[in-house]
Amino acid sequence: MELNKFILLLLISSPLLSFSAEAICVPRNASNHEATRPAVVLGTASSFSSAAPTQAPSPPVSREPSPSILPSPSNSYALTKICGFTDHPAECIAAISPFLTGKTDPISVLKLGMQALHQIFEEAIAVATKLNKDPSSSAVVKDSLDTCLDSFDSGMSDLEDALLAISSHDIGRLSTLLSATITYPDTCEDAFSEQPGLVSPLKEMNRKLTTMASINLAISASLHWI
Repeated sequence: MELNKFILLLLISSPLLSFSAEAICVPRNASNHEATRPAVVLGTASSFSSAAPTQAPSPPVSREPSPSILPSPSNSYALTKICGFTDHPAECIAAISPFLTGKTDPISVLKLGMQALHQIFEEAIAVATKLNKDPSSSAVVKDSLDTCLDSFDSGMSDLEDALLAISSHDIGRLSTLLSATITYPDTCEDAFSEQPGLVSPLKEMNRKLTTMASINLAISASLHWI
């Protein structure tokens, strides 16, 4: 009789024990899971490479800096002085100000100008790629766009190499590379102008590229290497 009672109690309590164990079971490492998560390290301006894939172009956005990201008075004065060496001082200030967070010596400003140019090349590639995939684009237009895409890609590569030239104080190579970045938008425009009746859909984008490239070349010409 006692044995039967014991078996009955055991059968009744087993589900309760199972439920209790499941309720209090937690992962062994849950307490320090967050603590062991690796820190996210943001990239620096030493390279223009982006981990994010190129997105389809968005509607043009004004590149004028907002009041919240305008440089401090001292930085603004230094930037204005450096941009004064260029043929496009207003465009120089507007393009570089959004990237300005620290040093305003000529080399640092030049690197920011190169970063701004690299960003415009990325935008140009996104626009040209979208047009190239458009079914309504003719074969002649697509051939011209292919030339533009090759040119823009070369421009981005030259900017990467220009960073290395700055690091090694190779002023001759730096000048050569920055001069080359001016030619790439011209090559793109020529690809369209050489075709009778063909109008470049990238004319405004190429104008921005040429302006920013000439700004960087002018700033580099004002550098005094130690």
